Amino acid sequence: MPIITTDTLAIAYTDTGPRAGPPVLLIHGWPDDGSTWDAVLPMLHAAGLRTIVPTLRGFGETRFLAAETPRTGNSAVLAMDMIALMDALGIERFMIAGHDWGSNTAEALAVGWPDRVARLAMLATPPRLGGMPTPPFAQAQRQWYHWFMATARGAQAVRDDRKGFAHIHWENWSPRGWFDEATFQRVARSFDTPDWVDVTLHSYRARWDEAEPDPRSQWLEDKVKATETLALPAIYIQGAVDGVNPPSASKAVPSKFAGPFAFVELSGVGHFPQRENPRAVARHLIQLFTGTPADLSDTVDRSLLMSKTKPFLASAAAIAVIAAAAIGVAQARPRGASALTQVAQFDHQATGVAVTADGRRFVNFPRWTDDAPISVAEVMKNGSLKAYPDAKWNSWRNAKANEMPVGDYFVCVQSIVPDGHGNLWVLDPGAPGNEKILEGAPKLVKIDLATNRVTKVIKVPLDVALQGTYLNDIRFSPDGRTGYITDSGTRGAIIVIDLETGKGFRALDGHGSTQIDKSVTVMTDGKPLVRPDNRQPAFAADGIAISNDGKTLYYQALTGKTLYAIDTALLRDGVSETDRAAGLKTVAQTHVADGLWMSKAGVLYISSPTDNGITRLVGDHVEPVLTDPRLRWPDTFSEGADGRIYVTASHIQDTSWFKPGAPASLRTELFSFVPGAAKGK
Repeated sequence: MPIITTDTLAIAYTDTGPRAGPPVLLIHGWPDDGSTWDAVLPMLHAAGLRTIVPTLRGFGETRFLAAETPRTGNSAVLAMDMIALMDALGIERFMIAGHDWGSNTAEALAVGWPDRVARLAMLATPPRLGGMPTPPFAQAQRQWYHWFMATARGAQAVRDDRKGFAHIHWENWSPRGWFDEATFQRVARSFDTPDWVDVTLHSYRARWDEAEPDPRSQWLEDKVKATETLALPAIYIQGAVDGVNPPSASKAVPSKFAGPFAFVELSGVGHFPQRENPRAVARHLIQLFTGTPADLSDTVDRSLLMSKTKPFLASAAAIAVIAAAAIGVAQARPRGASALTQVAQFDHQATGVAVTADGRRFVNFPRWTDDAPISVAEVMKNGSLKAYPDAKWNSWRNAKANEMPVGDYFVCVQSIVPDGHGNLWVLDPGAPGNEKILEGAPKLVKIDLATNRVTKVIKVPLDVALQGTYLNDIRFSPDGRTGYITDSGTRGAIIVIDLETGKGFRALDGHGSTQIDKSVTVMTDGKPLVRPDNRQPAFAADGIAISNDGKTLYYQALTGKTLYAIDTALLRDGVSETDRAAGLKTVAQTHVADGLWMSKAGVLYISSPTDNGITRLVGDHVEPVLTDPRLRWPDTFSEGADGRIYVTASHIQDTSWFKPGAPASLRTELFSFVPGAAKGK
């Protein structure tokens, strides 16, 4: 690798592609190195672009010239290194793409040398224009390593195991399986330098004023803080499942750009877009660097063809082989279902989803392991959440349990379902932590979707919602007069509610069909799912669906393997339990299942937490529809007017119930897919 010497550094770099092509500076991030762009380069070269890829100070073969030079790493001083490199190469005007540290370095270059930077791409790390406020607690939690390195013990831990420290971020910042160990070990050699730790510590400490910036760069640091917007053509590339800088941390990014700009979200991609989906990244960079700025527009890119594969190789031939293999996998998807598309990501555990006839989307967040700030939210078009129907109904907090009347607030919402008559019903089991019911809290709340107002509250009495009951999910009769609720608690049942009078009763209460199957072991990630005390999950009647004509109700215990059906005529008040049991039908032997959904096309879909998948009922058996490692614990379904089916991934296996030390607040996702054309029976 060639070396260029500046006043302070010997900078290792590569300079490849058409020599006469427009120059593009590609800046790597942390913890990474210049090889992060290897799979992108051939496509940029094919588009006629010359690429310069430096190795940042403290990494790889780049070295400080003098022992007395401060081992600083703030963004402004990195930008000054880059200008020195471009000066030495004789390149006056250029374009930039930067990832992570490189993103903020690129931003500083655009601020400090606006006459030299023609176009800008920032990947995975938002701009710092206008200064960096203290992040919200949820974001601060994701950035724990920043605060860890600000302590003496944390700094020493990094010195003692730099590779281990870097490795945990590769694991946590992107979906599982995105890299192999051989790749990481190759990159980690770039961290095994005399200055890597010192540069790293200074970089993170300086951004939070725990250390002073390099004195030579103070002017540029001040200029970045004083600059509110940039006007050059720019794009921001965001991984939809970025584990450290999720879309929720990037909402303000568009406001930082006053010129032609595009916000590009890559579905299925985490914090390393250029490694995880290099073809998409190259395509968007080429559009920015060679296209017309006026054509830039916000994009949700769903082109990731393989959600779990070995990292992409550097050569164009290898890229083509991998792409062809990916296409083959996509074409081989069973039963005609489309690939899973991420719709939104949340900072808290979501279980329920509801999609209305006019395309509005809602999600809910139960208070299981954290005190979620919103219980029911509408997912806006830009991915943001709006408390629904208003802030007041969502203002319950566990800490104020003794101060707030439980009947007037959402306490622990488990499910939200539209009734097909212009209303959204909210099912509140009233049992925070999936534990003791708060007296008076179990309820159904009816919201008029036209006015966004609560029009009815049905309190489920304690002789129906017994202590130990957990109201799990609800389906409605076609006329909107009856609700059927599964009780997945200690004594399973089907709860029937007259939605006009509010009266209810328990059906199949304690019947074997509504109870857990003790022969079933819930498996996830290839092993039994158990709590620290070795208790297995014991969830009774859970998934529920109703036929489109309203005549048949389907249900299954989550800790079970049998799908049952009953004529809804047998679920009327006054029918004996003996007659109900006699009329019960065993539909199919299935698998551990959470959500059920009867589509408008008459196909019954079933979630499969064991294999991160979805199946469907065909006759007397189930067959796979799709599996995807991102779909960790597929939970609840809903269907849009266009037939697209939505499903939440609630990550139950990742909660502190089963993983001691897991954060109270889990990142979860909402996905969608288009069903195949074949019909079930």
